[in-house]
Amino acid sequence: MELEYRYDGSTDGLLCAMADAIKRKERPKIMAGPGEAGLLFADRIHQVQTDEARADEVITYFQKKASKEAARNLLYCLAGPFCSMELELLAYYRMGLKWGRGVDRHHADPVVHAVHQAARNVGREIHRFKGLLRFRKMQDGLYWAPFEPDHDIISALAPHFRARLSDQHWMMHDMRRHRAVVWDGKRLYAELEPEKLLKNNPVAEEEEAMQQLWKTFFSSVTIEGRKNSKLQARCMPLRYWRWLPELV
Repeated sequence: MELEYRYDGSTDGLLCAMADAIKRKERPKIMAGPGEAGLLFADRIHQVQTDEARADEVITYFQKKASKEAARNLLYCLAGPFCSMELELLAYYRMGLKWGRGVDRHHADPVVHAVHQAARNVGREIHRFKGLLRFRKMQDGLYWAPFEPDHDIISALAPHFRARLSDQHWMMHDMRRHRAVVWDGKRLYAELEPEKLLKNNPVAEEEEAMQQLWKTFFSSVTIEGRKNSKLQARCMPLRYWRWLPELV
């Protein structure tokens, strides 16, 4: 049977689609979001209902049956190119339920290999932005950190900066996806309209002076004879430079 699953294109939607496939004991030929090409002649199309609470349960159950590392791999893939590997993620989920902690030892399996490769790419970017994210002090005291990551990693980064800057009021702002996470000193929450916090809220005067000091420091520690532009671009990719004060 040519079975097609349709979901809303969100990570929660895909997790619910995976849960439906497991519960219904079905193996869809394709799992597609809105606007994606489906099967030319599908025998049946299943429309997935997205439920945020159910999606959370899918991850929690997978972590319990497989491992924390396997759940992290799944979450990293969901932050990355999941729209091109839905079937691989479903297969990985099934394997985790079957093999438990042993799932990630099957390195030669093409599904496990694909998941590990995608998770590494996302994990590498998360690690980079722990050092590359730059916070700007705004006039009202808010520290604003705009960035444009390749993957949807803002939720993965938030706990790191909550621990590191726990006494500050800050907002991480994914300019590419128009998403933001705010820490107000007591709680961490998603801000659906980040522009509201920036309206009539220019950069503080002392921030401009601080940025100039940072540029001076960056320049002063540079050893002209040991410049390596290729290495610099590999560690600090050019596509990130727009939001790095020392490089603009």
